[in-house]
Amino acid sequence: MSTVHGSPLDDLRAARREFDDVVAEIRAVPGYRDFLTEPRFDDIARAATDQPLCYLAAADDGGSAFVVRDGEVDHVALPGLGAPAVHDAVSAHLGGYHAFRASGGAAFEGWAADLDARTGWLWDAVMGPVLDRIGAVEEITVVAGGLLGLLPLHAAWCPDSSTATGRHYAVDSAAISYVPNARSLTTARERAARAGYGKALVVADPTSTGLEPLPSARFEAMAMSAGSTSVLAGSDATADRVRDGLRTAEVLHFACHGIADLLSPVDSRLALADGESLTLRDLLALKVTARLAVLSACETAMPGTDLPDEALGLPMGLLQAGAAGVVASLWAVHDLSTTMLMVEFHRRWAGGELSPAQALRQAQRWVRDSTNAEKASAWRAAEGLPAELVEHLDDELSLREPRHRDESPVHAWAAFQHIGA
Repeated sequence: MSTVHGSPLDDLRAARREFDDVVAEIRAVPGYRDFLTEPRFDDIARAATDQPLCYLAAADDGGSAFVVRDGEVDHVALPGLGAPAVHDAVSAHLGGYHAFRASGGAAFEGWAADLDARTGWLWDAVMGPVLDRIGAVEEITVVAGGLLGLLPLHAAWCPDSSTATGRHYAVDSAAISYVPNARSLTTARERAARAGYGKALVVADPTSTGLEPLPSARFEAMAMSAGSTSVLAGSDATADRVRDGLRTAEVLHFACHGIADLLSPVDSRLALADGESLTLRDLLALKVTARLAVLSACETAMPGTDLPDEALGLPMGLLQAGAAGVVASLWAVHDLSTTMLMVEFHRRWAGGELSPAQALRQAQRWVRDSTNAEKASAWRAAEGLPAELVEHLDDELSLREPRHRDESPVHAWAAFQHIGA
């Protein structure tokens, strides 16, 4: 396997060396003794009773998938999933992404094209054979080992001339969730069964010195403005107010910046007003009881050059702190694309008739496949959306070619993933 010096992977390896100490520190917190401990097969079998649980692993001579359901394990050989190939794919993906971010957007086209190619490779090497073996199911939960966890497996695709985009994506076959292990999935499901769906807390674009404003955040807040929703925006989003809201909220939506601390992952944080923050350490102490936490800020699940611990920190931290599920993004997404996806996600999930994974799947597929004209028409006719939000979306879409599907590229719709239950 080649060594890539000075690359995002080098930083990931450096962060990993700190990880054992971090895990030991978290396990010392009362109530977290089993944090990231290895599950037994009984735990795995119990987690796979409702839907398939798929373990993925790459090795030097090819990879394997182990599909667990109904107490049985089905092995799927993945000869194209060699560890060197995964290493090269992740190195290119992260390197291209960070070149794009460092360039101020100038290198976007190159990164987007590479992402498109990588997700095509993921179908051939991983998801195509796995989905073929699993067959028709509604949902799949994936435990992606090693570097595979850094790639958007749900966006793997193959050509399909019968679809609006000319492609069939993995998420078209089933809703796909991610978990660190089987025990965390079982715990998350138990929490989901106890949690409510009513009281929501939205933290929208806190006034943070030195960080860019997030203009789309207030429109995301509008998408959740119905019912018993508390919105903390701008200077109101202080640490004390957010902590108070977290203790009783059943749905959390953070439209704010996420910041990772490379040397101390438990200090990775969400930036709040007046220079304050909410750290992973804070979250673990708060004992959150939310059914779902949505992290719509850029890269809240992206382990890159300066964010390798945020994937371990923020989504994982919210699960360990008591949230049953988390929706977070793997890369930066255009403001309008994020707003459209969040509007559709919350519309579909409202009331709890769909699981978060199914609601996200439906929202991603609709935003991806609908034309600009179809989007505008649907939102004008939608019940319950605030008039200002509909007007904003209508104004933005009026600047586009009506027949185009501007959110059909992978980079526009596939950034968000569901973690947990």
